[in-house]
Amino acid sequence: MNDYIEQNCSCMGYNLDKMLQPAILTCLFRQDLHGFSLIRELGRSPMCKGTEPDKTGVYRYLNKMEKQGLLTSRWDMEGDHGKPRRIFSITEKGRGCLATWYVILKQYSEDLDALIGVMGNAVGFID
Repeated sequence: MNDYIEQNCSCMGYNLDKMLQPAILTCLFRQDLHGFSLIRELGRSPMCKGTEPDKTGVYRYLNKMEKQGLLTSRWDMEGDHGKPRRIFSITEKGRGCLATWYVILKQYSEDLDALIGVMGNAVGFID
């Protein structure tokens, strides 16, 4: 891209960890999942582009979201190889939160499209 930009600069899109919450809610809206499966699903999402997110960060968010009432969890005692697994489910409050995320992100998307157009004109790019 630009030789003057640092590899981990926020302009490269690396500080989008706040998008983890709507991504988790979207995955759980489709189906209940245990943590490992959820991390795998997140890795397949457009946000992660094939790279699994930080496992510790995901579990931290899951605990935080459960305390906020957006998720519930239960233990599945018949997991793989006899190991119990914690299964996460979205709550009604979580569904409402996901709907709010949708409305807000849709508006951000429109605002970003407008900003990108203005930026493109400013730096001489033609769409």
